[in-house]
Amino acid sequence: MEGIARTRIAAWGTALALVTGGVIGATTAATSPAGQGEAMKSAADATRAQVPQPRASATGSSQVMARAAARRAGRVTARWRGAINTSSRAAVNAGYWNRYASGLSVPTGYTGSDASCARGTVTAQSRAATLRAINYVRSLSGLYPVRLSSALNTRSQYTALMMSANKTLSHYPTSRWRCYSRTGAANAARSNLALGYPRITSAGVVGMYMKDAGAGNHAVGHRRWLLNPFTTVVGSGATETANAITVIGPRNNYRPNPAYVAWPPAGYFPNAIEPNGRWSLSTGNNRMSFSGAKVRVHRNGVPIRAVKLAVRNGYAMPTIAWQMPPRFSKAGRYRVVVSGIRLQGTKRKFTRRYSVVMFTPSR
Repeated sequence: MEGIARTRIAAWGTALALVTGGVIGATTAATSPAGQGEAMKSAADATRAQVPQPRASATGSSQVMARAAARRAGRVTARWRGAINTSSRAAVNAGYWNRYASGLSVPTGYTGSDASCARGTVTAQSRAATLRAINYVRSLSGLYPVRLSSALNTRSQYTALMMSANKTLSHYPTSRWRCYSRTGAANAARSNLALGYPRITSAGVVGMYMKDAGAGNHAVGHRRWLLNPFTTVVGSGATETANAITVIGPRNNYRPNPAYVAWPPAGYFPNAIEPNGRWSLSTGNNRMSFSGAKVRVHRNGVPIRAVKLAVRNGYAMPTIAWQMPPRFSKAGRYRVVVSGIRLQGTKRKFTRRYSVVMFTPSR
């Protein structure tokens, strides 16, 4: 199970905790009495400046810059030309096994020590598996791949050590923390954070972030940062039980930016990575608002109940999330209609319709 919540929850004897930093602002221990559990945190509201926003007023050259920012905020494109063709079940299935599932059994290979506060590192195979998994979910979503930076990897490693040594998560750790470092603390506010017991795997942490489970993660912040269309470079660090992925860093506002990015995306989708019913739709236009939007879902032509979750901004692109019914079928064709998407400052409203065909991956 993957999960994050402001308060500890338990399922099948496993304590799960997941907190989104800044917005929720709580820190939850991720350990259970049995020493089992998983936890996550996503980058905080303080990072809203990373999303270009048009200024309300400006003069001279500042006004020109403001107009340019506004144009970028509304600039949308087609899917990345190299993205996986989600209308092909074979392509999606092959990508799942080659890029994602192949990393689920890859250990981190952590060489450091929580006891002695030795930062250590992870194996090249581990980092490659994490990156493949990130770029697989991005490719399904029509987004350009990201790459790893050795500098950001090092910062992420300091952050992961702090989370692991203290067995808890925070975007704002203090100098009283064990294994404290200024580098790790500063990087924590720019990262998705996760804990998993008895150990994490290199691709498994990506699944944790994409599921964004728990009552405190209705904003699906971790998912939104991994699916930020403008991100170019990330960093990843890990111990045996903790992971930090630096998601707020270098960006390119001219990367492919589809008008809409759904999770699960339109087309064929492997049910092995279905996010426990927590589905979402993001828009590439920062001026769009989901505050008054409505969600309708049909499975094989039969309506099913979808509960809209609170819309919260501050994590990459504007997004709406909803919860599917408990124990809903993870097979068949799902027709999704999101209506009432409004262009801010106008009375114009839009509707997004798409279909998801879930299947069980096979060799």
